[in-house]
Amino acid sequence: MTRNDQLRRSSTRLQKQGTLWFQQTRGAGETFLAESREAGVTFVKDVGAAGSQLASTTGRSTQAFRKALEKEALDWQRLVLQTRDAYVAALKERFDRAERQALSTREALRSESVEVTVLGSAKDLLAKAQTRVDERLEQAAKPARPAAAKAAKKPRPAKARPAKAAAKLADAPLRNYDQLAAKDVVNRVRRLSGPQAIAVLEYERARKRRATVIRAAEQRLSVAS
Repeated sequence: MTRNDQLRRSSTRLQKQGTLWFQQTRGAGETFLAESREAGVTFVKDVGAAGSQLASTTGRSTQAFRKALEKEALDWQRLVLQTRDAYVAALKERFDRAERQALSTREALRSESVEVTVLGSAKDLLAKAQTRVDERLEQAAKPARPAAAKAAKKPRPAKARPAKAAAKLADAPLRNYDQLAAKDVVNRVRRLSGPQAIAVLEYERARKRRATVIRAAEQRLSVAS
């Protein structure tokens, strides 16, 4: 079973559970509202009947009591209606929140989103692996100097650089370019503008010819274009 199948099954199970919960909650709410409405109507009828009986038997003194009972009944009915409205609003809010969560889960589990994430991670890993391979090839291509030769070699007095060497350094696209490692140049090339990336590409092709740097400059130019 693939990861996408597992994600789809998990999303379907969540949607079924959310639908079942909403149906059960809505049924309980409707039952509660129906019972509250019926109880309120019955209470009003009973109170009205009791008030009428008292008014007919006791006369004027009972009318005030009847009005008080009717007011109490109306207050009770108003309380029932307010409770119903608050319950319906809370139920609607919970349903909307569950629906939003289901939509966000379904959006995250889309095959296109998962595929883009996986391919992006694979692309980054391949790029890092290619950079390491190129760096090792460059290190292997450099001739190894014996330790004895290094110890016997005497330091030469510093000579003045010719004008041609100074011109080459002045033409370098980045500061201290010739002292930078390939990975450092690659990291800087990604933040350069189009003309700067062209200068790095031409300079690298004419001198060190490092594959990682040339590839990074070409990719930056393709993005900038």
